[in-house]
Amino acid sequence: MDSIGMAHLMADRVPIFSRFATLGVSERFNRMIYVILKTEEQVDGAIDVIQEVIGDLSQPETGVVCVIPLARVYGLDDRTGSRE
Repeated sequence: MDSIGMAHLMADRVPIFSRFATLGVSERFNRMIYVILKTEEQVDGAIDVIQEVIGDLSQPETGVVCVIPLARVYGLDDRTGSRE
């Protein structure tokens, strides 16, 4: 999913922010990837792969990963037959 950073969004709406919008920011648009995983092992594995590809997430300008538990999910095909 395409996204835009808050600095660029503010620069479009508030003139004083336009001077600061590009300081230290290399691109205006970003990419967001949403993934739904069932187990902690899958989450840990995904984070390991992400860091192998983009680098250490503790370093600036690499990326952000967040893990958010979902109470309910509708519309997905459960191919494993599990209803956990």
